[in-house]
Formats: sequence, structure tokens, C-alpha cells
Amino acid sequence: MTVNELIARFPEVSPDLAGEPTLAEFADTFGELLAMARKPSNCSTGHDAGNHFYLALIGPLSYYRYGLASRERVVQDLRALLDRHAADPGGFAASLLPGDTALAEVKGPGCD
Repeated sequence: MTVNELIARFPEVSPDLAGEPTLAEFADTFGELLAMARKPSNCSTGHDAGNHFYLALIGPLSYYRYGLASRERVVQDLRALLDRHAADPGGFAASLLPGDTALAEVKGPGCD
């Protein structure tokens, strides 16, 4: 995945990060997981793999977009994810999934 594809797919990613080399490495490294990532519903009571990938990978970027984290902090968070992946490429995706990961997102009563 390219940075432009990442920004187009996830409006939570601030366009002012587009020139950040760490974001380019992040998009390239996690492209397959980002392609599966989906924002959980507001009334979700159980998260599937796509939801967990979204929360772990896009979460830090959304904090920056909404002014809850500095640019330096989000770049540090991305670097930490990249370093974790580099230490265990084969097990990284599984490390993002808790034991109670649902097969499909579970929505609460009255949620469509």
C-alpha cells in the first residue's frame, strides 16, 4: 500500500503526514493488514481481526488527526509498530489479535 492509498482509504490519516518517511515505510510494511483493517461499529460488542488491525494500526494516526497526539508522538508510535514487526515478522499480525477475537464483528442489540 502506498501513502496515498492509505490516506484515501482512511480519512483518519492526516494528509500533512504524507511526506513523512516513517509513514511510507508503515504503509508499505503493513499494506496487507491495512487492506483488511476496518473501523469497528460504534455499537460493536465483539471485534474481528479487521477491527483489531484498525485499532492497532490506524488508532495512533487518528489520535494525531484529532489533535490528541503530537506529530512526534505519532511518528514514534509508528516506529514502535515497525520495530515490533521487524523483531517478529511472522508473529506480528497474531500479536495484534487477543484470544477472544470474533470471526465476524458482533454488533449489539438494535444495531444494524
